[in-house]
Amino acid sequence: MEKDAEKVFRDLKEDLSTYAELKLELIKLNAYERISKVIAVFSYGLLLCALIFITIQFALLALGILLSNRFNSMAGGFGIIAALYFLQVAIVIYNKNRVCRMVINIIVSVLNTNEENNDATTTTPEESKQE
Repeated sequence: MEKDAEKVFRDLKEDLSTYAELKLELIKLNAYERISKVIAVFSYGLLLCALIFITIQFALLALGILLSNRFNSMAGGFGIIAALYFLQVAIVIYNKNRVCRMVINIIVSVLNTNEENNDATTTTPEESKQE
């Protein structure tokens, strides 16, 4: 009788340690997945910002040349463009908190997306009955 209880407790201990190891591995994999999603969204945003920046640079360069021809003054045309740049910088500085909140919200929403994460540890008994 005592031998059977020892065997049951030993098996239970092994099962619990196996469960803990698997649960830890699942947590690590979920963390890796979420981190990779954040990096992917960040990379996409960075690439998009770079392309928009280059497009704006060429558009403002063309506008500077156009205004230079219009005013017959190279300094006048590009001075207006410089003023536009200073205005953009002022707008970005003024909206710093709004931009930071927007970035934080994007990161949090990416971290909270649980697409296709219906594994045995998060499934409720009602969900498992439906499957």
